[in-house]
Amino acid sequence: MHAELLGVLEDFERLWMVAGFADQFAANLARPRTAVMPGDPYDLVLEEHHRRLVAALRRARQRGEAVPDRGLDELADALVGFYLSRRLCQGRLDGWALTALGTIIE
Repeated sequence: MHAELLGVLEDFERLWMVAGFADQFAANLARPRTAVMPGDPYDLVLEEHHRRLVAALRRARQRGEAVPDRGLDELADALVGFYLSRRLCQGRLDGWALTALGTIIE
């Protein structure tokens, strides 16, 4: 498994540690907004992370890594969902990214 893909995935956890972001992310999870405000920094950051994760998955597939033959957007969502599920259930977070990747990459 390529370090780039792991690093981009682990970036999602690091976003939760940025001052102010965790509170807003949690609020958005609890009370989803019906409309996104143009230029909202939280949305911009999440969109950019998603874009980078999809790009890293694409490059991994091109390198011949066993990335499943599914939509890359959906795989990115599933990987991020792995972190959110563990965080919401107060599960073990150490090693979550490797475990998440291990569930989709053979």
